[in-house]
Amino acid sequence: MASSGSRTRPLCADQEDMPKTWMEASLDKEKEKDVPTPTCWCADVCKLKVSTDRNKSWTEGRRFFVCPNYAHDRRRPTNAYDIPPSPPPLCKYFTWIDHEVPKDVQEDQRQDWLRRQRRFEESYARGLERERREKEARERKKREEERARKEKEARQQERARKLARARDAREEDEARDKKGKWPRNTQ
Repeated sequence: MASSGSRTRPLCADQEDMPKTWMEASLDKEKEKDVPTPTCWCADVCKLKVSTDRNKSWTEGRRFFVCPNYAHDRRRPTNAYDIPPSPPPLCKYFTWIDHEVPKDVQEDQRQDWLRRQRRFEESYARGLERERREKEARERKKREEERARKEKEARQQERARKLARARDAREEDEARDKKGKWPRNTQ
């Protein structure tokens, strides 16, 4: 398969810019007599269309060449359940004729780019903040676990100390009883 920069195939525009809706168009015979109609990758002569896609304001009203075999699903009537969807196109060739974008569309594109950039920066900042909170939560949990471990150790040491003191006191008491310091009941 040849790359898009090869000499055997015509260059193709970015598929993301491909309009979803379009209608037939024609070239102006006098002004655009030097514009050649290209052939697509399947060697058919391309058809001229004009974009009617309002969702992509930068493409609306721009003309482009598209492969005549490029199939797309038209809006179906509400009662047409038995019409199968069209298969994916074999040749996705299309190229713009109108390369210059009007000033108002350029400003819309710029505003859209700024909006996307701002959204990206906000989401990035939210991600950093979430990571910081998660890190703080992990550190807090680690500190709590360390404090709980130290408290448990301290309780165990205190218990061991009290048990040792009680054991020593009992042994001391038993030793006193054996020495006879205290009166014994000998009855």
